[in-house]
Amino acid sequence: MPDPLRPSLMTKMRASLAKERDAMVLEALRSAGKAAYDEMMHAEQAREQLATDGRSVWDAPRATGSLLVAAWNGYVLQTLGERFLDADYAAGPRTVGYVPAVTFDQVSAWLSAVEGWVSRARQARVNPDYDIAQELTLPAGLPEWAEDRTCPPEHLSALLAAVPPLRQHIDVAVYGLERSGVPEEQRTAVNRLKQLNAEATAAADYAEALRADRHDARLHELIENNLKNALEIWFHVGQLAAMPVLLSRYESLRPAARPDVAALPGGHRFDPWCLTDRVTLRRWQTDQRAKTAIAHLWRNDPDPAATLALKTQLEEAIADGDVVLYKTRDGSSCYFECPWAPLYEVRRPFQIAGRKLRVLQQFSLDVSAQGGHFRRGIVVGPFEATEDVEY
Repeated sequence: MPDPLRPSLMTKMRASLAKERDAMVLEALRSAGKAAYDEMMHAEQAREQLATDGRSVWDAPRATGSLLVAAWNGYVLQTLGERFLDADYAAGPRTVGYVPAVTFDQVSAWLSAVEGWVSRARQARVNPDYDIAQELTLPAGLPEWAEDRTCPPEHLSALLAAVPPLRQHIDVAVYGLERSGVPEEQRTAVNRLKQLNAEATAAADYAEALRADRHDARLHELIENNLKNALEIWFHVGQLAAMPVLLSRYESLRPAARPDVAALPGGHRFDPWCLTDRVTLRRWQTDQRAKTAIAHLWRNDPDPAATLALKTQLEEAIADGDVVLYKTRDGSSCYFECPWAPLYEVRRPFQIAGRKLRVLQQFSLDVSAQGGHFRRGIVVGPFEATEDVEY
């Protein structure tokens, strides 16, 4: 394979025509981040030493648990970043050293985060009093998935390539959690943790079974969503198995607002009208222009899971009484743009889509694919009635 740090003139020209970005920075991050593998080795040695000393992760010093958590997180992020770069180079050998913008953004998010975890792993190795849980809210989540309307097929290859090593380490960690006995008061939590591991494994296996020789956009999306689902679960499970004291703080043992993959586009429970106001739903379902607009919306959503996660967050806020459905003075109940989402009013201070909302503030979902640019967030009121309809 050509050296990604020394691209030829022809490589640069081809990359320019394809609007790909120079991966020099990513390669530097990759090289520096290889320290994560050393920390993972130290973590495994620490785990073995616990067994030799007749101890387990249940009664391990906080510094040891901190090392295991930090090493795992750094290892996962470094592995994902490297797999994505290698998959892109293998798929496009004529532009080695350059990657599509979405690949650049995704790999940068992962590899840039490695240094922080490597640093904390090293701190844990030298300071027996170090407790990472006093510094950070754990378990940490994966960085946001980069969004793009057309996700490169090689991303699937990269995600699939990352599964075996991560799966192997998770199996070892969960086994180690049980090997020396589980405190009775933690048995339910550990059983739930094992269930989550089984859920992730099933999602990864299903994604692998869905692979086909011929590319299909809907199938691609379903495979990708299952793989992301598995990786997000494993990222949490690895941290919980490394520092089981976190189990008592992790109430649901489930990543927040993670939608069911079967409810995503391509899944058998997907409802394209799930964002639409229930009061006026029948009107939109009988409007051909509205049906076309809804189909266009989901077809151009680069990350439907993130969109449905926003919806799930709203549903949870309503269930908790933080938010209620709202109607304008003339009885209007939905926003005027596709997907014609309900109007809401805040009852208790509430944060969504990066916005802090105050009591009695009105808002609605703002999800749009107009003009070739996808938008996901909220729009804040106050709202007034209108005769306009945006398709």
